[in-house]
Amino acid sequence: MFETDLSLVGKHATYTKFLVNDAKIFKRYIDVFMNGAIFGFLYGRKSEKDKDSTDRANILAGAFITEKMRCDFIYRLIMLLDDSPGITNENKIDRAFRDDSKGEKSENHIANMNLFNSYVLGGIEVLFEKFTEDCTTKEDYINKIYEVVSNFKDEIEGVEYNDRIKEVIQVYSN
Repeated sequence: MFETDLSLVGKHATYTKFLVNDAKIFKRYIDVFMNGAIFGFLYGRKSEKDKDSTDRANILAGAFITEKMRCDFIYRLIMLLDDSPGITNENKIDRAFRDDSKGEKSENHIANMNLFNSYVLGGIEVLFEKFTEDCTTKEDYINKIYEVVSNFKDEIEGVEYNDRIKEVIQVYSN
């Protein structure tokens, strides 16, 4: 898991390139990927791979290997917290910790990675929207970074997420 190259295509590649190369919000494509997963999940935004375009942004295996612990952590957390219909707590534990140990070609692992990647793509869309709204100058981007980080901090500190995280910790510690 997270040991091979990944190619973002279409609008998600365009958005990623913009966030790294033009707006300079992130330094690397892997940073957009990891933050995309988090923002996609927290904002409940999923998206499908855009197959209609030739634009590509490649995240090389070396970047995933460097950030493997973080990527694994984000993946496992999302698999535990995702409330897809019909998923029991035992299923969530399997998704987070067991399914990938059966091999990356297992049906469950492929489904889990598809779910995770849908959050990544949705999160890339969220990030792009947040950083293109009313931004044209470097100063606008700096102000927008401050605004997004402040709002994100406020939302994370909010009752909804804290209660949800506490609930998950309580369920899985028993």
